[in-house]
Amino acid sequence: MNTSIAFVVTAFLSLGLQAKDKEYVEYTWWAAHKPGSWVKLKMETEAAGQKIVVEATHTLLEVSPEKAVVERKTKVTAAGVEQPGETEKEELAKDKDKDPIKIEKEGDEEIEVNGKKMPCHWIQGTQKDAKVKFWLSKEIPGGIAKGEASGGEIPGVLKISAAGWEKK
Repeated sequence: MNTSIAFVVTAFLSLGLQAKDKEYVEYTWWAAHKPGSWVKLKMETEAAGQKIVVEATHTLLEVSPEKAVVERKTKVTAAGVEQPGETEKEELAKDKDKDPIKIEKEGDEEIEVNGKKMPCHWIQGTQKDAKVKFWLSKEIPGGIAKGEASGGEIPGVLKISAAGWEKK
């Protein structure tokens, strides 16, 4: 059970952000930074009455005009028990997202992220069978300042927040 939930949670971290008139391709949010830039995301949800916490550190390994390569280290704790960590590398193409979000609404808002007030652009819509909302900041490598997702294969409401980051 915990491995499948971790997979679903991790899949939403590899989100494709694309709108009709504007592009929010994940590559773009990484390409503005130099290799070594990173973000630590914390995700929380409940499944079968058990709290699940995922901590994922995403580090930019390389960036070129065609792609960005991001390493994702994920640690899952379910019902207080830490699962073995996983590390994977993903290539993000400049011109293609694998799971784009169909954006239904968007706007701008200042929110608090890891104790700091930040202007963010938010998008709300559907990704696969889930309803999602993300607050995005160019100050954060990868762009995700905060997020919420529910429905589809996600048990309950998945809350995502940037717990730390460093721009290079």
